[in-house]
Amino acid sequence: MEQPSEAKKTEQAVALLLLFLIIIIGLIYAPYIGINPQLGTLKEKNLEAAVKKTDLRAKEQQVGNLKELESKIKATQSTVKKLAIALPNEAEVAEILVQVQAMASSSGVNITALSPSKEEILASVVAENEEVTTEGDMVSVEPTVEKYSFTMSVEGSYDSIMKFLKAVENNLRPVKIIKADLAGGGGGNPTIATSFVMEAYYQK
Repeated sequence: MEQPSEAKKTEQAVALLLLFLIIIIGLIYAPYIGINPQLGTLKEKNLEAAVKKTDLRAKEQQVGNLKELESKIKATQSTVKKLAIALPNEAEVAEILVQVQAMASSSGVNITALSPSKEEILASVVAENEEVTTEGDMVSVEPTVEKYSFTMSVEGSYDSIMKFLKAVENNLRPVKIIKADLAGGGGGNPTIATSFVMEAYYQK
């Protein structure tokens, strides 16, 4: 029986080695053939999740901005209300007199006299608008700030009168004391009689 030559044995060995290498390479890379599509899908999902997360953050920022704007609007409305109380569009004499009476009562002073006087014009401004039309110059009138004064006489201790003056100073609607006359009680009487002339303001 004829024995295979050395060259043929070498070829067979090389062929077996190549086949072995092909099998090994196939075993190594075979799992990736199925994993690659899954990796692609996972990447797409991660990208989609990142986009949604970014959109969510943007919407949360918008909500935060809207809440901040709402807070500023409420603060502005509160300021406008306070300004309307401080400088109303009408005299509201009865209201300010009630406020003064309440401040006197809470301060511990007794009102002996309270009477408003005639209203007076404090200031009036008329400004000429620079815009010119075919009908002539446009003229706008600024709101007129007016005042009315009232006299008030009270009795009380020094501390109570000072407390009353402090309350008048801190009142939301400004009240200006134009004149004050003080007279101490005689014969060891601690009561002080005080007369005030006050002014309150409004706009028309």
